[in-house]
Amino acid sequence: MKRQEIVSNIDVIMRELSHSNSSQERNSEQSQILNGVDKDDEMKLLNLLEDIVVLLRDDPENKGKIRTIWNRIMNGYGHIAQISQILKSVEGSYL
Repeated sequence: MKRQEIVSNIDVIMRELSHSNSSQERNSEQSQILNGVDKDDEMKLLNLLEDIVVLLRDDPENKGKIRTIWNRIMNGYGHIAQISQILKSVEGSYL
């Protein structure tokens, strides 16, 4: 997966998380992602994803900070298939 695609996929998940509190119907893909995340943790995951996207875009050579955030996301949300898949892509392309 190309680096630009990875960031784009993370952006999609971030949008889904940020709109999870809206009254709109969730599609099945969005439900799969959000079902694995507790309501209380949605903002935490969103913030971690925002942090990693900023690093991937602005400072992709800062492997230490990327790894730190990657580990936090993997430890807390690695059990969610879509999150795990994206983290594997980040690991392969950036770490």
